[in-house]
Parts: sequence; C-alpha cells; structure tokens
Amino acid sequence: MRVSFRLAIAYLKKQKGRTLSLIISIALAIMLVFTLNVVPESKNKNDIKEAYKNFSDYHVEYSDINLEIVDKLKNDKTIKVVNDVINLGNVVSDKGVSISLNSYSKGFIDSYGYNIIKGNEPKNENEIVLEEKALKEMGLNDKLGQSIDFNIIKNYMDENNQNQIYSKNKSFKLVGIVKKPDAFYEGNLYYKVKAFTKYTENQSILPKELVNHSGVLKFTTSVPSISMANKIITKYKLDNNKFMINVQLNEAIQNYDMYKGERIKISNKLVPMVAATLVIYNIFNIILIDMTKQIGMLRAIGMTKKNIRFMVCIQSFIVLLIGLAVGFLLGTLVSFIGVRSIYNEYISVYISKKSIIEPTSMAVVSVAIASIFTIYKCGKISPIEAIRSTNSSKSIKKDSFYHKLIRKIFGLTGYMAYKNIWRYKTRTILSILSISMVGFLFITNIVGFNKYDENVDSLSPLITAMGESDIILSQNSNNSNEYFNEYTEDEVSKISKIDGVSELTKSTNVTGYLNSNKENISDVYKQFIALDSDKSNLEIGTSIKGYDKSTLKKLEKYLEDAKNIDNLKEEGDTISAIVSNHFYSGSAVSNDASTLKDLKIGDIIEVKIAVTNDKEVKYVNQKIKVKGLLNTDYIINAEGGMDSNFQVILDKNSFEHLTGKKGFNNMCIKLKKDKEEEVVSKVTEIVNENGFKEIESKYDNRKLSTNGNEKLKKEVLVSVVLTMVISSINIACIVITNIMIRVKEISTLRAIGMSMKNIKKLILKESIIYGVLSSIIAGVFSSYDTYKQMQRANEVFSQGMGIKQAYEFKVPVVEILQFGVAAILICVIAGYLAKNRILKLSIIEGLRNEA
Repeated sequence: MRVSFRLAIAYLKKQKGRTLSLIISIALAIMLVFTLNVVPESKNKNDIKEAYKNFSDYHVEYSDINLEIVDKLKNDKTIKVVNDVINLGNVVSDKGVSISLNSYSKGFIDSYGYNIIKGNEPKNENEIVLEEKALKEMGLNDKLGQSIDFNIIKNYMDENNQNQIYSKNKSFKLVGIVKKPDAFYEGNLYYKVKAFTKYTENQSILPKELVNHSGVLKFTTSVPSISMANKIITKYKLDNNKFMINVQLNEAIQNYDMYKGERIKISNKLVPMVAATLVIYNIFNIILIDMTKQIGMLRAIGMTKKNIRFMVCIQSFIVLLIGLAVGFLLGTLVSFIGVRSIYNEYISVYISKKSIIEPTSMAVVSVAIASIFTIYKCGKISPIEAIRSTNSSKSIKKDSFYHKLIRKIFGLTGYMAYKNIWRYKTRTILSILSISMVGFLFITNIVGFNKYDENVDSLSPLITAMGESDIILSQNSNNSNEYFNEYTEDEVSKISKIDGVSELTKSTNVTGYLNSNKENISDVYKQFIALDSDKSNLEIGTSIKGYDKSTLKKLEKYLEDAKNIDNLKEEGDTISAIVSNHFYSGSAVSNDASTLKDLKIGDIIEVKIAVTNDKEVKYVNQKIKVKGLLNTDYIINAEGGMDSNFQVILDKNSFEHLTGKKGFNNMCIKLKKDKEEEVVSKVTEIVNENGFKEIESKYDNRKLSTNGNEKLKKEVLVSVVLTMVISSINIACIVITNIMIRVKEISTLRAIGMSMKNIKKLILKESIIYGVLSSIIAGVFSSYDTYKQMQRANEVFSQGMGIKQAYEFKVPVVEILQFGVAAILICVIAGYLAKNRILKLSIIEGLRNEA
C-alpha cells in the first residue's frame, strides 16, 4: 500500500499540468455550486433578521372581532400570547387620511414593534397618540397639545347582515407619538397606520354595540404558521382579511424555506459539475494512456491489480481534497464579493451545512463516477500487452464518402483534423457533450429571458392591468378613505404641465354593494362567497365609478354590442350605467367568469352606495338600468378592469348627483414614450407630498418585472462562463494528449515536408471542429426545447389572458451564434496552448518517441 501511495504521488507530480487541470476543474465546479448556495442564502438570512427588526415578531394581526372570539383565542392551546386592544373604528382627517383607532395598551405597543418617541399615553378619550407616519401624511407637525379634527368612520354589519356606516365628527388632543422603523413602510402594501386613545366602559366615541377588538398574537410555534392560522380561521369562522399573518416576516421565512428546498435552478449547479466529471474522466483516461507501459512493467515485477487500482484511488482522493479546499476558499471569496455586488448592501456571508455538504457530495460523486471506469480498466491491463503498447488506437478505417468532400473544402489539414478527433471517439464525444450542455443551458435561458423582456408589456399582469394608461394615480386603500381622499386641482395642474404628459383622465371610484337574490348568482361566483341557507338576499362587493364623457367613449370598444352609450342619464329614480359582469378567475385561469347569471341590456339592478353630506356618510340604495355590458377583453386590457368582480360605471354628473362627491380620486395618464422615466419621477414627487396617494406606472412595473430576469440571467451567465472554462481545460488536455500520442506521426509529416505552419493549421482546425460540433448539437436541442416551452406558454396565456400568441417561435440564431463564437474561441485558445508543445519538439526526437 505504501508503494502505491508513493507511486500515486510521483505520477501526480510528473503530470503536473494534468494534475493542475483536474484540481482546477473540481475547484471551479465546487466554487460555483458553493457560491450559488451561499449568496442567496446570505440574502435570505439577512432578510429574516431585518424582518424581525422592522415588522416585529408577532405571528398574526387580527382586527374587528368580538370579545367572545378573543376569549376563545386566549384559551386556545395552539396560541401562546394574545395582546388585545379595543377597536374604535377609523379616524379620518379632512384630507382623507384614515387611521385605525384603538385603545392604548403598552403590551400591544411593544409587541407590534412601536417606539414611543414623544409624549406619553392618553389619560382620557379626548386624548390621542398618533403614529408619526400618519402625522406626516396629514401634513401636520409633531407639536404635542395641538387639537386635530377627525371624522370617525365605522363600517359594520347590522342585525340583518346588511352593510352600514357609522359617521361622527370628533376632536382629539395630541399627547404622544409612536414610530415604526422607516423600512417598515418601504414597499409594504399591507400596513395600516394606527392611533390610540384611553378606553373606558363609558366611552362616547362609538355606540357600544359597534365596539370590537383588534390585536396581535403568537402561536406556540417559533415562527408564523399559515397552516395554524388557517385552522384558527376555520375553527372560529373568521374573515381571512381580519386574521392576517405577519406578512413580511412570514415572506422572509418562507423565502428561506423555499430556497432550501428549491430545485428549479439545479441545472445551473448540475451542468458545471457534469462538465467537471467529464473532464476528470477524460484526464484520468489520458493519464492511464501515459501510464499503460509503466503499469505493465509494475505488473511484470509483481505489483497486484489491487495495488494498481489503489494507486489510482489515491490519485483521485488527493485531487478531490485539494480541489475541495481550493474551491471552498475561492467560493468564500466570491460569495463575499457577490452579496455586495448583486444586492448593493452590506450583508454578512452565511455558510450553512447544506452549502458545504451539497457541493462536497456532488464533487465526491463526480470524482467517483469519473474514476471508477479508469480504476476498472487499469486492473484489466495485461503486463505483456502494456509493455508492447505504444498507441491505444491501432485501427485503420477506410475513408467514408464524405471524407473526400471534407478534404476538398477544408484541405488536407482539415481532413486530417477531422479524422484525428474521431480516433478516440469516447473522449471526443464526452468533450463535445460537455460543451453542448453549456450551450443548451445558455441558449434556452437567454432566449427565455430575452423573449420575456421583449414582450413584457403584454405578458406582465401588472402592466396589462393598466390598459392604455402609462400612469394610474389612486388612493391607498389601507390608509385613506375613499369618501374624503381626493386629488386637488393644484395637483392636477402641476401634473398636466409636466413635459411628457400627453393625456390626463380624471375619474372617481368608490366601493358599493350589489343587492341580489342568491338564485341570480352564477355557480362560479358562489365558490368565492359564503352562502347562508337561511337568507335569500346577498350584498356583493362592487366597484362604482364615475367617468366623464370622453372616458366613457373609450369603453365602446369593450362593449358586447354596438349600442351607443353617450347618453347615460337619470330616468326617474333609475340611473343608466355600463356594467362589467365578468371577472378573472384564478382557479379557472380564465377571464370569462361572471357574477350574475343571464344579465342582459335593459335589466334593472340595485346597488348600495355611500352618500356624503357635510362629512356625514351613509348608504343609500339606487336602481341602475344596464345600458351596456362590457366584454371579457375589458377585464384584462383596460385600466381598472380587475378592480372588482362586478363594476357599475356611471356618467360623472350622475355620480356626483347621487353621491354628493364632486372631487375625484383616480387619474389615468398617458405619456410620450421618450419621457417615461422623467415624468414618473416628477409625478411621484408631487403625489408623495401628502395624503397617502398612490402611483402605479408601467415604467416601474416594467422594471419590477425585468429585474428578476436580470438576476437570473447573471446567475446563468456565471454558470456558463465557469463551465466553459472547465470544458476548455477538457479540450486543451485532449488536444495536447492527441498531439503527444501522435508525436511520431506528426514528426513523420514534418520529415516528409509538411511545414510547421500547416501543423499549426491542423491543430487549430481540430480545435475548431470541437467548437462547431458542440454549437450545432447545442443549437438543435435548445431550439427544440425553446419551441416546446413557447408552445406550452402560449397555451397558458391563451386560456388565462386571452392572448392568442404570446410568443412567436423563431430559431434562436443570434443566441446560437453567440454561443458558437464563444465555444469556438474557447476551443481555439485550448488548441493554441496545445500547439506550443509541438514547437518544443525536434523532428529527430519525435521520430524516436515511442509513447
């Protein structure tokens, strides 16, 4: 065994170039897999840390539930902690900022993650503690003691299960300010600003029967659990919207869990590792060819098969250990750089057991697979045959019919190069396969990324939902009240004067209810609502809109019939309107679902809508005559088409007369294409001045939709580049070996007159053939795979979004050529390194060479 170990070390030292190639191949593959694990894992771990810091550690926030349910939650064995407060509705400022009003509780303040930055707790129901964010949005300073006028609004269900509104004016004295971390609000779609006052049983803020409870709780689990939340919702018949898991904390944890179990990007890790396996296999076979004669002599003097095989095992083990060490060292360095360059923030590098075990396991398996055949073959070598052997390829085959064509087109050197690469078919096929895999990975992924980027405006739901508008301005549904939040004439004037704004449309959008008998509800819609068997009438959430005549005119292309809709007027106690009865069903992946059965033009429906009169808000019932019905294209292609499952669109004058609301809370803006970024920036600056206004733009949605692509594209390119480096080592080793095996043959060619220039051409063409064949194979398979993927995507988009042909298949010529150039260049470089070995040999030395 000691002799085997010494010989293994000696051969590795003798074959320094090939040993180095083995180590580099393993190290690069290890580095890539390690980095692809560590970089996203470090980001996910950092996100969890930041989530706890910004969103606190509670598991669920509940709202507007009764005391009986709260008591049950406190006694539930799956719930560990409950921090409850009294919910007193919403206080709404004169600018429409809506703030959840609750009783003051230090336990809730702490568990929710608030810090008291100024003042103290309220001592009576006339004092209030406000969230700093709410003060800023109302345009108020943080001076304590100031009096603030609010309208108290409480939406509730009466004893007949009908939606009602309680409205009342009240002034509060500001006595304290609480604050969440700034990052809590950045990109957070779910937060609602809060206020706190002193609660007593004799309070006069709300009628006692309207008082409910809100709060936060923790399960007995260490992290939020969606399954446990769903069980509680089902067990106590709660509303999903009133029992919400800590969304951001849960997302951060879920993203990490999804990453740990992710298999989608396995190809990015597997391809370089397979390429490394092929390199290792080829190089070990090359080493075996060089060692054949020595193995024969060792066997002749008494070394056993077992010792010979043990020697190869030791070689494999040594290069594996060194490769692992170098790979992990490089991987740590690259990961450190990667987390900062990709995410542009300081993130600590986190290395888990999986990040070490996975690349180690893959490397061990790769080396084992690559070595086992060599180990088997070296034990089969006959001492006599090995001593006599000088070339493992003795067969001479006749020229095929196409060889003459190759010689005619590419010359003698091209003909010889082609025949040379097929002398050792196994090595050649494996080498071409390793490069082809890289090409397949590159072409299929880049084509997918590029096609999505090219068609993002028609494929992204975020963009298609905006219809023809480039910017849509609305109110924040969580923190503003639709009855009072409006865009001012000053804001409209500023926005309309921005260079690049080509068209601005104003409208009003409020929530109402459709009164309907449950027998008129479609079977599809019944899946989305809770039906009470004892009640025949339902109130269905409805979006009610007021459009001016020019905006109404634009809807004509979405009508199911050709009737004119210019004259939407009041006729007695009935108002004419356009109705959208269709909605998008995610479960059916279709925009053809409908709310009411058999709704037709001329039908009379009844809606409940909020009416504002001197800050007092109440619901009234209104009969609506269906003057026009919008088709399914409206749902997908028009801005606001997905606002609600049922929509009623009125003439603006009729809307104002009915609701008393003369302002507007929505604006749709069209832009000049070359001014998008500049205009979006200026509009955002205007909108963000106050009042929880919201801006949505195609420009930002486009960036959001393509940013993920860019990250994945970088990841694929890193895998491709490193795998190409590994494959280039493979090609270089094979070309060099082929040359060294044919030293006597090449020297003979030189002796009979072939110039060194032609010898170089021979080697160069041999290298190019590897690149060309690899590119052709990669191009064929990637084109087929791309075609099938686009075919499947077209079927999905056709069924779900009505897009007949989202992708048009074309052979990815550009991507194939890009890879082809890169592959040929890599192979040429490998050939260039190989030809330097020839320059060092004299003709006489070459003719004497027996190996």
